[in-house]
Amino acid sequence: MRYPNAALGLKLMFLGQILAIAGFLLFWVPLVGFLLVLACPALELAGIYKAGADDENYRGALVFAAIILALGVVEGLLKPGLLSTLLDMGGSVLSLLLVYCVCTTTSNLLHSIGQEALSQRGNTVIKIMAGCTLVSLVCQALGFIPIINIAAALVSGIAGLVMTAGSVLYLMFLYGSCRVL
Repeated sequence: MRYPNAALGLKLMFLGQILAIAGFLLFWVPLVGFLLVLACPALELAGIYKAGADDENYRGALVFAAIILALGVVEGLLKPGLLSTLLDMGGSVLSLLLVYCVCTTTSNLLHSIGQEALSQRGNTVIKIMAGCTLVSLVCQALGFIPIINIAAALVSGIAGLVMTAGSVLYLMFLYGSCRVL
């Protein structure tokens, strides 16, 4: 392994993402789903911090992850409305920036060891996530306009499906990268 800290960090991030999915699916089970959802950001932060030992460009992702966590707490305390929607939109942008930092830094490390195909997968993930985030943000903004909000909800649903595919690609990128680095 040429980048053992990055490999371990990406593995922790991968496990955090898997726990988030499990927590989402098991949220109806008292305490279990809640604990799984709490473990996700902890593993993600720990993973990004660990990966930062091999490449300091992961530090930007660490800042974004911390801000996303803080925004999530504040948003959870608010009643649904304009302010919570704006915080949600800000969280979406920061999540995209987090994925961008992780994917570009990891792609650079993969490129340095000659893993071009896997490196390019990171670029694909960024493109899918950026497109879906942009569409989602526009739909959220249009959601406040009567009549148009119906079409916006439909388009947002389709973007959500594509975002799910992008998330699966992101998981595959994290997993493949942690094995190669």
